[in-house]
Amino acid sequence: MLKNIFTKTFVFAIILFVVSCDKDDSPDPENEEEAITKAVLVVTNTSDNSSETYNFEVEGHHHDHDDDHADDDDDDDDHEGEHMEVELESNSTYLFEITFFNESDPSNSIDVTKEIIEEADEHVFFYELTDSSITIESAAGDTIDSSGDPIHLKTEWTTTSAAIVDIVAYLIHEPITKTGVSTRTDLGGSTDAEIEFEAHVE
Repeated sequence: MLKNIFTKTFVFAIILFVVSCDKDDSPDPENEEEAITKAVLVVTNTSDNSSETYNFEVEGHHHDHDDDHADDDDDDDDHEGEHMEVELESNSTYLFEITFFNESDPSNSIDVTKEIIEEADEHVFFYELTDSSITIESAAGDTIDSSGDPIHLKTEWTTTSAAIVDIVAYLIHEPITKTGVSTRTDLGGSTDAEIEFEAHVE
């Protein structure tokens, strides 16, 4: 009798242990990708603190590493709509601050920038331009990831001579690198959001 009780108790304990292990080993649910529908760019002239705000509608991008961002390359020369014009003075310094919002529900605007900052290791914002009349570097107060790399939500722009510069900017998810790059292709990863504008340096 005692032997039967011991055997049943032992089997029951093993079942509980297996069930417990199964629960512990179950993967955590993945974070849902946050939709981005609008980007807001605030440009401040550091000489007099005057500023302009530019609003961009943003098309949603899906995280898709299998395509090796081929879609991004195809889109580079086929952007819809006219360029937004950002007016800058020559031989001047500006602070550029970018924020992102999900306004899928017009009555509930969500600041997605907070999530991007929390996941700094997985993001970088990159301005692609090919004109030497503008130089860009991380600004004071920019978010820094755990490797010490800025993610360029706040940047300092220095202008020299007059020019009209085409700029395409990308919020990139899980880039391969964040430093020493000259084009979007160099960064790898996938595009979370994309905007474009013309910088008019006068």
